[in-house]
Amino acid sequence: MNNFDEKKYLETKKNEIEIIGGTNHGKIVEDIMKKDFEKIKKFPYKSYEDIQKCQLERISYIVDYAYENIPLYHKKYSKIGYKKGMIKTWEDYRKLPILYKEELIDGFPNEIVKKLEDFNLSTRSSGSSGKFVTISLGIKTIYTDTIQGVRQFILQSGNNYYPEDKILFIYTLPWWITSINGNYEQEFLPTTASVDEVIKKIKETKPKIISTYPTYLEKINSYGVNLKELGVELVVVHSEQSTRSFRDLLEKDLNVKVLDEYSSEELTRIALECPYKVYHLEEDACYIEIVDPVTKRPLNYGERGIVVGTNLINLSTPIIRYYQGDLAEIDKPIKCKCGNNCRVMKNINGRYMDSVITEDNEIIPASAFMDLAYNWFCSLAIPIHGLRYQFIQRNKESLELYLIKDKYEIDIQKIIDSVYTLIPKKMKLNIKIVEELPEIGQKYRPVISLVKEGK
Repeated sequence: MNNFDEKKYLETKKNEIEIIGGTNHGKIVEDIMKKDFEKIKKFPYKSYEDIQKCQLERISYIVDYAYENIPLYHKKYSKIGYKKGMIKTWEDYRKLPILYKEELIDGFPNEIVKKLEDFNLSTRSSGSSGKFVTISLGIKTIYTDTIQGVRQFILQSGNNYYPEDKILFIYTLPWWITSINGNYEQEFLPTTASVDEVIKKIKETKPKIISTYPTYLEKINSYGVNLKELGVELVVVHSEQSTRSFRDLLEKDLNVKVLDEYSSEELTRIALECPYKVYHLEEDACYIEIVDPVTKRPLNYGERGIVVGTNLINLSTPIIRYYQGDLAEIDKPIKCKCGNNCRVMKNINGRYMDSVITEDNEIIPASAFMDLAYNWFCSLAIPIHGLRYQFIQRNKESLELYLIKDKYEIDIQKIIDSVYTLIPKKMKLNIKIVEELPEIGQKYRPVISLVKEGK
């Protein structure tokens, strides 16, 4: 494992096809659901005291596992004198040091997994923070995430999502499991697909729900589509910040309900907007707290600070007290009409994205550039572990791309060619290899446009 580098990681990832393709995972998930789905489906409706009890038990197990099996955590927790079994109260948990993205990047690969084979199944953050991080996944994690995904759409649809219904994901890559033994089928299109392709796909497959980026939904809306007439009843947006007023306008224009999903690659689903437009935390997917940006002290209900979370379903690369970096508030559970008893998240202010505007006033959403950067790895096999990037548009005639390389060499020409699949050939692309990315605004954004539409 000492000689395991980015190139060998790319080779390891090839095993994923064999692992996923060689077994009927949908049937396995179906069998799990027959046994456990009622319990999973009812979890958000338990009393909050019971929810907390389940969370603390799970966290205690995860922390012990990480301490005993993951070198990063063994070193990190040994420094504070941690011993197995020490997490007995929430106060014990809050004494654990915060984990930062840089630690996961620097610890790749030796320090963040138990064994090399764990990277047979893995994921990489899409770069919403402007920095790539690699996380291994266990197949059981994927099963649990798939089942929680079914529950998500039951919750957000107001109990109007059934085994025979389909979902269309307009996203970066398809999910590993695209149906549960023929039920809960998922259709997929990449965000590089045209709106005409999407409309054709909707007419052919008749999805009840669409899941996509807010900027892509706005692109669909610009075509004057009535999604309700096409059989769509709900759109879930994610990966970019969108305001409730923005979603209200889309609801009116598209004639369907539009709800938000707040999630991340590291922490999975964090909070879901219910039909009554309240964000409820996904308390069995991750445990979330809010900390002071300066002191990192845990804050109380209603106090605004930084989101820190623990992934409750992935043991392969444990994510414990992870500094998500977004600003938000948490309030105690409320008597919501949807019946959810999980805590409530408010004023989420993260992942704000810009769009690039061409001389012809074409709007290219930031999500497209995020997908592009992600596919430097997925499609072009460019080693991007630890690479940081930032697109900045200062005028309609040009685009700047700043890159901070990690220890791996990257093919700049491949990156140039890929960017020109998005922007017009006449737009000048300036690539700059730098030591630090430009600092603009209080929160780092991977895509920044200083150009206003029509200007």
